[in-house]
Amino acid sequence: MYTKTKVNNQKQSFVVGVEYYEEDLFLEIELGTFHTTQLHAQRIANSVHNVILLENQIVLIFKNADSISITDDFLKYAFKFRLCTKPYVPPLDVSKLTLQEREDLIRNEAYMVTEEDMKEVQWDINTAFRYLQHKYEARDQTFFSLASSAYYVIPTSERIDQEGMRDAT
Repeated sequence: MYTKTKVNNQKQSFVVGVEYYEEDLFLEIELGTFHTTQLHAQRIANSVHNVILLENQIVLIFKNADSISITDDFLKYAFKFRLCTKPYVPPLDVSKLTLQEREDLIRNEAYMVTEEDMKEVQWDINTAFRYLQHKYEARDQTFFSLASSAYYVIPTSERIDQEGMRDAT
């Protein structure tokens, strides 16, 4: 029987990643595989404060002010780009809507993006950067600060009860 102490001490391997976006371009970054508890894996994913796309690199800035640079020739496997293929729906002025209309809008599928709406593209960092420059018609823009979208924590192995292992030794 599991007690609360035992459940909190269970560790397993998790693949942890984050997804950031700008307009219709989504960037998924795998932070790595960590042998830890699920709660700690979620904290690792939440530790990313900002992602900046530069012409030839991606910079991850963490909440503790540390940063990591990712380039095409270093950690290429750690990221991928996806485009949202769903047609753009213009924003509405919600201040003019009734409460019922606002609730209906929240459930309106025209504003929801699903996995089927996403298309993975085999782009390098420079191609993604140029795409956003073209999209914004901003040839002189030197970076794009991407907005947080989601994170994932995927278990990859069996759990190990650390307390049980301590008792066995």
